[in-house]
Amino acid sequence: MAESIYQGYVIKRQPYQVFDEIITFIIPNKKITCISLGSRKIESKNARNLFLGSYVEFEIFESRTQDKLSKLKKVHAIKTADWRYENLIQFNLLNECVDKTNKYDKQVFDFYKELLDLINKNEYSEEMQILAILKDFCLLSGLNFEVNHCVKCGSNKLKTISLTNHGMICNACFDSKTDRHYGLDVSKVFYYLFNNKLNELSKYIAELDFVIKLLKQYIDDNTGIKLNALNHY
Repeated sequence: MAESIYQGYVIKRQPYQVFDEIITFIIPNKKITCISLGSRKIESKNARNLFLGSYVEFEIFESRTQDKLSKLKKVHAIKTADWRYENLIQFNLLNECVDKTNKYDKQVFDFYKELLDLINKNEYSEEMQILAILKDFCLLSGLNFEVNHCVKCGSNKLKTISLTNHGMICNACFDSKTDRHYGLDVSKVFYYLFNNKLNELSKYIAELDFVIKLLKQYIDDNTGIKLNALNHY
């Protein structure tokens, strides 16, 4: 095994045997999963530097074969995340999204960094933070939801959202036999969310939980990714 040093974020910790863990990091161009021996012991030096969301420098003995895990040698926290974040739905959702994405590149790394910063600033409610993560995860997954004109004909006279058509539709394109009509406020939440106007969402608090459920199902239906962090919704 060759020794390698990287810098990245801790996004997942899984218990393994009695005292060990499987640790997952993301760095700007890939995801790295390795075994951390003894990090579940109270006296472990590495354990205190492995809080989820921490930006760390870590050294591993890198496996040369795909069927064998690399081994974590040591880790140093450059920026330690608040351990209480592990109780936040939006934080767990962010980690799950990154862990379950099918690609690992700078776009994914930036997605994590920017949304972790959103959580750290805590300027928006839990529901608004969740919606911001879901919206960006849609884009990361190749789901381009059009909200500024009718996704079918381009008209600006919009009626409602259409999850099956991936965007807004107008009166002329709306088919009552196949399309569900969502209320105006629900459509406005989608409009402001996908136009990156999070501040506007505070006007539609009653609709946010429902939109979270819709986007959760939308992602599942189109990517096959089930977001377990949102089981509450």
